[in-house]
Amino acid sequence: MTQLYELGQGPEPLSPQKPLFGDDRALIRAGLIIGGVIALWKLYIALTANVIWEEGHFAVSGLYPALGYPDIPAGFPLLSRLVTLIFGMNVVPLRLLSLLIASAIPFAIYFMASAVVPKREAIWAAILSLLIPPLSISGTIFYPEGLLQLLLALMLGCLLRAITEDTWKWWGLTGLCAALGLFVHFRFLIPGAGIIVYVLVTAQGRKLLTNVKFWSVGGIAALGLVPSLLYNAFNDWPAIAFHVTNRPVWRPDVQFLVAFLSQQIAMVTPIFFIGLTAAAVRVLKSERDQPVALLGVVGVFIFGFYLLQSPANAKLMPHWPFMAYVPLVAVLPGTLIRFADGARTVSGQCLRSGLIGLAPVLALAVGIGITVYEYAWTHTEKLPWQWRSINFMRNENWTALKPVLAGAEASARQRFGAEPVLAVSGHVPAVRLEFPAKAVRMVFTLDEPYDTFSRFGTARKEWGLGYADLVKTKAGKGAVLVLPEPSYLYHQPEELAFRDRLCRQFEDIQPYRIVDLPPGRTTINVYTARIRATPLGTAPARCAFLPELYIAQPPRGTFIEAGDSGNFFGIATDPLGLTRVDILIDGKVVAPANYGLDPKDFQAPKPLSYDPNWPKVQFDFKLDKAGLKPGAHVLSLRATRTDGTVVEGAPRAIYVKE
Repeated sequence: MTQLYELGQGPEPLSPQKPLFGDDRALIRAGLIIGGVIALWKLYIALTANVIWEEGHFAVSGLYPALGYPDIPAGFPLLSRLVTLIFGMNVVPLRLLSLLIASAIPFAIYFMASAVVPKREAIWAAILSLLIPPLSISGTIFYPEGLLQLLLALMLGCLLRAITEDTWKWWGLTGLCAALGLFVHFRFLIPGAGIIVYVLVTAQGRKLLTNVKFWSVGGIAALGLVPSLLYNAFNDWPAIAFHVTNRPVWRPDVQFLVAFLSQQIAMVTPIFFIGLTAAAVRVLKSERDQPVALLGVVGVFIFGFYLLQSPANAKLMPHWPFMAYVPLVAVLPGTLIRFADGARTVSGQCLRSGLIGLAPVLALAVGIGITVYEYAWTHTEKLPWQWRSINFMRNENWTALKPVLAGAEASARQRFGAEPVLAVSGHVPAVRLEFPAKAVRMVFTLDEPYDTFSRFGTARKEWGLGYADLVKTKAGKGAVLVLPEPSYLYHQPEELAFRDRLCRQFEDIQPYRIVDLPPGRTTINVYTARIRATPLGTAPARCAFLPELYIAQPPRGTFIEAGDSGNFFGIATDPLGLTRVDILIDGKVVAPANYGLDPKDFQAPKPLSYDPNWPKVQFDFKLDKAGLKPGAHVLSLRATRTDGTVVEGAPRAIYVKE
């Protein structure tokens, strides 16, 4: 066999491929076309997607300008106020602003990258930011993520120039970007900490410790945090309570780490994720003494910060690490070019180029998946029932509730002879009703348990729209009460205590309507009632806020197998006592419940002791022999009283898998 190479030698790498898309001007045109197409796609999502509660939260919070808010700094609510002052409480102008901000991200990434990589690689970095989903999806809703990414790219671009040029201009602009980032969200502290790590662990960074201009950046950046610090100091530190004490769920489990990594790899796409990882390794290994190392350190620190939390923190949100990809995308093109040009054979070069080319295809698949998901949410009630399982988020269309509220207000007006007030369980459902809206209206909240947990009650109290304000200013008046039904009302002591307080504070309570929001996982109970000036010492024996026919399992909107042998359960009570509870599917009895239980691990709560059978008022049942057919169904209860009369209630949507 002919020996092609001498011993110890191998084939030389092939010469670099011809530039894709031609010269730089042609590449820029291609990038602008890609950016235009993606902007149109995001515009479609922005114009059609259901409003999320956070959008209402920012818009409503902006109506009450302050130094800060319980969960966020003042930046984003005040930004929303600039829009709502002109266009009213409308979601479209806010989303268009968000889209405009997101459309500037590729230009900011070019600005950042061009400080440390060749011009063509910087152009490619901007284009790749349009293709990597965590960087390209910003702008479809009014949310801070896009602005944080934009400010991070601008801050790092200014800082890189400050390090090399050492002029007050770039140091000052670095501090300004940092201050704005901290004024938008507390998460901007994480890249700031990454910069400190860069200063401490690299030779180039340690030179900055003696540079007065560098320390001035910290002073300017701190100005963005001062308003939030003042707000928190005067309001018992709600942000600390929410983000540090209450929100994290420290429950060590290696599955959280696996889920975190799987989520990130899927959203970034495997090829881009591997490429970004390789880019970080290359920069930190071979260019750690160059300014470009700043991008590697900051990106790795942001991602590592959340990665290290993931095994123990069950509450990590998928978008929190997205800022990590902003600095790393600047060095991704160079890494991919080296990977492709490093092939030693034509076939190897084709294979490597094909792998790189597959990345945008996978990103396109992610984009299609997002589009399908948003379409499914917007058209849930029109979709085939099989599709409703993909709606895993609580992002229902609450505007469907507004005609019901109009009817409830008319009923309350007729019952109590005056214009009723609207009171909602807590801040999150309240902002869903306050935004979007044709006119700003007063919506009081009732201090539900989550408002204590999240500290949203702090803001509502400042706005004069809290529970105490309702009782103080509206006592004796009629009210429309909106209470989303919790999944496990009687199994949650804090929720039960909340309902007990309402039972003592309101009188003449009358259920008006129960509304299931598609796909049936959220149920809203609407009542009319009168507000007492002073609450009763003890709740009435029976209270409309405490359901008598209650299903705990299966959950609303759940998908079950036709032969599911799981044990479902609930509680049934009545002042006369019950002799039988039947399980109904679509109005027909399919199984008797095993009624009269009093398990040792959970006793029926005392507010239900008006039932002569108490505490033996629980039941369980199975559906494995009910002959359920695939499709959407309504599960409900029928209870037979001791006098032979029957009562039905507790309907909920369930789905039987094919």
